[in-house]
Amino acid sequence: MKLTELMSIEKWEALEKALNKRSGLHACVYDTEGFRITSFISWGNDLCPIINSLPQGASAICALANQYVTSQSKETGQPVTIECDAGMVKFAIPIFWNKEFLGTAGGCGYRLPDSEVETFLIHKAIGHDLKELDAMAAKVKTISNEEINEHIKFLQNELSSLLKD
Repeated sequence: MKLTELMSIEKWEALEKALNKRSGLHACVYDTEGFRITSFISWGNDLCPIINSLPQGASAICALANQYVTSQSKETGQPVTIECDAGMVKFAIPIFWNKEFLGTAGGCGYRLPDSEVETFLIHKAIGHDLKELDAMAAKVKTISNEEINEHIKFLQNELSSLLKD
């Protein structure tokens, strides 16, 4: 079974929009392979669209983080929170239907209070001007673990409600 067989793309996108509106984070629903299933995009910062605009940035930073949270949430059946290689937080909850893993829903694009955005790594991955990256990194918002846990609970509750309909 696929996520789109469980609910329409419009309902999945509505879930993403609800998390984005609530948090400001880049909210996404991913399939079992870690690929987005909707076209909704609302970045949580100015760095991520630059990273994702080039294949080497998307594959070196974002795809690795997506693959990791997907595999960990599938394996554990629990929400997963990590920092991507660029130093920004990413969290996801697993989506199961009849014990079958279908994908994840989550958010990313802020940093933890004690973390730094890895602009040098971003620069090496995509070749973008380091000073410009540093200026954008200074504007990346912070998020606490408590806030992340609240967003996880929100997603779990919303998903539970949507799947009852």
